[in-house]
Amino acid sequence: MKGAPAWLEKPEGTTHPIFGTCYLGRAASNQIALEDERVSRRHAVIQAQLDNEFWLVDFGSHNGTYLNERRIVQPTRLKEGDTLRIGLSQFIFRQGTPIATGSPEQIQSEVTVSDIKLEKCWLLVADIIESTRLASELPPDQLPLVTGRWVSECKITIESLGGRINQFMGDGFFAFWRDHDRIEVSIHQALMALQRMQLQGLPAFRFVVHFGRVTIGGVSVGEEERISGAEVHSVFRQEKLCSALNLPRLLSEPAYLRLAPLVNASEAGRHPLQGFDGKAMYYTF
Repeated sequence: MKGAPAWLEKPEGTTHPIFGTCYLGRAASNQIALEDERVSRRHAVIQAQLDNEFWLVDFGSHNGTYLNERRIVQPTRLKEGDTLRIGLSQFIFRQGTPIATGSPEQIQSEVTVSDIKLEKCWLLVADIIESTRLASELPPDQLPLVTGRWVSECKITIESLGGRINQFMGDGFFAFWRDHDRIEVSIHQALMALQRMQLQGLPAFRFVVHFGRVTIGGVSVGEEERISGAEVHSVFRQEKLCSALNLPRLLSEPAYLRLAPLVNASEAGRHPLQGFDGKAMYYTF
């Protein structure tokens, strides 16, 4: 479809372009509104991220979202030719020429080239614990409800407090906030909300928070900006450390120093990170 990096195609040939974040559901405010009582008001989303990737996320809808006739139970990357079914509506996912090989005209129309800049940001990685075991313990019809509603609640919480989920992953997500005066209050509120969700116990998940300078900008598809740099690699390594320490939550020292007046945290020890020199102090709460 000319001018769109990806689109959904209905069997009769109608097309729906996907630019950035594309919500599907019964409400008229969705980019693709579906008049079907089997469909939730805000049913699912397709999000563009990274290098021309498109991820399908169900928000714990009662009747589910089906990809190639299988109900999805976690955020799933789409590929050319995949079939999607929501209620009575069926679509084929189509993706245009990859950015790297497109013509200059295609590149201009499909992507946004923004200024590259360094910014201080708060970084958060959350991940469901032992998702394979969770899948074996829950009835098949309950698993997508549990994981989908978790994603939906996390997304609403983070976005209501000024953050944004930048990347969905199979069992979790990466979110960020731009730093500004008194942002600590919003970060603290988000952490407390996520902690309350952890106490509910289903699904069990961990999260880590880091603060540092990242590179924002360059070529992006849709609304999600490209975020890169050593601090991004660091926060993903910190999530692995959090798992190794068997902790539900972890704060890096830079994050803790900003949040110390608000968070009652204790030392989790000094630890190395794979790919980084030396050891750093971490905190938990």
